Amino acid sequence: MVEYMEGTYRSRGGGPGEGVVADVTWSDSARRRERADTAYAWERLSVDPRFVKLRRRFALQVAVLVSLFLLSYLTYLLLSAYARDVMSYQVADSVNVALLMGIGQFLLTFVLAWAFGRFSTRAIDPLAAEIRDRARADGTLTGRVSRR
Repeated sequence: MVEYMEGTYRSRGGGPGEGVVADVTWSDSARRRERADTAYAWERLSVDPRFVKLRRRFALQVAVLVSLFLLSYLTYLLLSAYARDVMSYQVADSVNVALLMGIGQFLLTFVLAWAFGRFSTRAIDPLAAEIRDRARADGTLTGRVSRR
């Protein structure tokens, strides 16, 4: 059981006086080799400078958008807690600044999602397609889905 959980060779124990006989078939060996080749290909791809650039762009984009949202939300919370006179200012009949800022949080969420999609389409997707095409041309990827 432990050997199975650790991913080692599965062996079958013999009877008394018999040694342990490995039960490794060709398909097991081929499967392990294929997994090792796939892992090696992914490892090579992960150190590719274009892939590193792609990850950096994505991380920067996410950091900027999340920071903007958190800053906006924190401002809303702080104004609600410490600037009640500003938040209670009547803009229209029963509409005050607090209501407008609360609705603005929803609008900001949609704007940030739109910005994420637009930036991804312009800066991240072409680079990802280039990396994918290059990897397929090099034979790194065989086109099958790697399940992890």
